[in-house]
Amino acid sequence: MAFISKKSPEQQAQAAADKERKRQEAEEKQQAERLERNRQAFLATPVGQARQCFERGDLVYQCSIDVMGQQAVIVAMVGSMTTQQTKDPVAVLNAVCREGWELVNGSFVFVEQGQQSRDKFMSSGQNVAIKGETVGYYLFKRCEANRREF
Repeated sequence: MAFISKKSPEQQAQAAADKERKRQEAEEKQQAERLERNRQAFLATPVGQARQCFERGDLVYQCSIDVMGQQAVIVAMVGSMTTQQTKDPVAVLNAVCREGWELVNGSFVFVEQGQQSRDKFMSSGQNVAIKGETVGYYLFKRCEANRREF
């Protein structure tokens, strides 16, 4: 004959409390990990880097932002063209300024990443499409008056 032990109500309550405590600890750990991932992702952005530079006491800060991407498209017997995707950096630039910086200068460079070419159909010459990005380079100087506490 097998003897099956039954837990007393106190033991059942203790087991339920232990289970709830473990669930809550796991949830808190997941929340802490999520917050750390979000913090690391923020610090990798231009705004996060600006905050780190300000806190470190840097006098200038420079960042680059991709403002336009261009893809090369070649269609056989038709020709070549490019498709463009534009990004507006104004929100990022304003956020950097709110971290305690003043925009001093901005410049743009087209960075060619490659090109495709094909002979023209039924004529001489080539169809060429260029792939690349337009990158904005921005220089900021420290400006305590622009700093917003978060």
